[in-house]
Amino acid sequence: MGTTIRPVVFSYVTESPEYRWILAVFAGTFFAELTPGEVAARLAEAGHELDEATVKIRLDQLRTWGNLEVSASVGQVGTVEDYYRRRDRYLITRVGQEVHDLVEGVLAQVDDVRDVSLGRLEQLRAALDTLSGLDAATAPPDRLAEAVRAVFDPHVAFSAEITQFFAAINQWQSRFDLDEDEFAFFSEVLIGYVGERLETLRRSARPIAGLLVELGPVVGTIVDRAADGLAARVAAAGLSAVRVRREPGGATADWDNLASWFVSTPGRPSRVQTLERDAVDAVRTLTQNLTRLSRTGTAGSSRRVDFLRLAGFFAHAPAPRAHELAAAAFGLYGARHLGVAGGDDTDPVDPTVSWWDAPVATVPVSLRERGDTTSRGRTSRVQDRTQERRHLLARKAEVEKRAAAARAELLESGADGFAARLSEPALRELQRVLTRAVADLGPDSSSGSIVLDGVRCEVRREPGTTTSVPTHAGALRVEGLVLTVEAAP
Repeated sequence: MGTTIRPVVFSYVTESPEYRWILAVFAGTFFAELTPGEVAARLAEAGHELDEATVKIRLDQLRTWGNLEVSASVGQVGTVEDYYRRRDRYLITRVGQEVHDLVEGVLAQVDDVRDVSLGRLEQLRAALDTLSGLDAATAPPDRLAEAVRAVFDPHVAFSAEITQFFAAINQWQSRFDLDEDEFAFFSEVLIGYVGERLETLRRSARPIAGLLVELGPVVGTIVDRAADGLAARVAAAGLSAVRVRREPGGATADWDNLASWFVSTPGRPSRVQTLERDAVDAVRTLTQNLTRLSRTGTAGSSRRVDFLRLAGFFAHAPAPRAHELAAAAFGLYGARHLGVAGGDDTDPVDPTVSWWDAPVATVPVSLRERGDTTSRGRTSRVQDRTQERRHLLARKAEVEKRAAAARAELLESGADGFAARLSEPALRELQRVLTRAVADLGPDSSSGSIVLDGVRCEVRREPGTTTSVPTHAGALRVEGLVLTVEAAP
């Protein structure tokens, strides 16, 4: 019974705004059935005038995308005409309802600054404390399931809030177009707020990490015995064709994800620590930008705000006035092909010559680099870097050729047990692969290997052995390790 959600259900977002108006009518009906005439009447009440024929076309298109469907119920009818009229009734699909809620929620909150409620961490710690006080092997399953839900509900909300908040910080660090209110918000409110939140987050995460480590050995038992709800009953009935979304905490992977937020492991910091580090870096960059803007003046480095305001003028201007607005804002009038005199070493271009056939114009350095037309001497041509580019490519090819020859010498010497002396380039290649192989060996492993640029290097622990590699500068001795160098398969 599972169905695959097609991406076309989002198609209406990029089409006419009339589709959003229509879906807004259906989204508030709790799956009621509406005819095109009823939809047109409700749109008129909301201030959107659409004739019934246009509404019918839009409804059919939404049905094609999967946002709406035609009702299969016709009720009691007396005539054929009444039958077809009753049959032409639409209702929103479950996918259409969820997509509408998601889209409207994103569009309504995309520019909002979402607060982070760290009180959820206290709820999470208290729920973990309660769960750790239960005997996972003997506690009633319903009570165990309730305790698991109490753990994951605040965590899901907290992870969504803090991820969105710190993602916004990472975007704000590159803003150079702050108006006065935004400048005051960043400099006086946000930086201090982030510092307080990071300190509270660090203090709250430690006891949560300790409780998660304590619960780690019994997570499997909790998952098995806390299976509850519709998903558990469907699984117990063996209905594999019915897909039911499990509650968070119903799988071991959910607990692994929860632990990754607060518990650090060797070589992998917790997600809380990663967010804290990224937030500190972002705030440091934001502070530097604010310092720069305070010297140059707010919005002195970008005209983004002005262009957004101008774009709003264009969006609300009637068509005849938009041309006048463009001419006033950008000085763009009818296109004219003007003939001008070239430099001292070029001939004038006739005005009748097409731009496609005319010679390439040379732009003065002051106009090209500084954006002004102040005369600072003769117009210069763009330098031809073809020879330099060829020289650099030739040098790169020569370096690659020498490296390939050194690797070939190393492989040949390795096949003979390092009987022949290695040249200096071949020794450097050996040191490069040997270093990585020893790093892969580590302090506890019995062997380590690495494949790099077609060369496979392996080292094995054998106490008391010595591998000697003769070179022109002396001998390289590897104590306690057997060294093998061969071509990678």
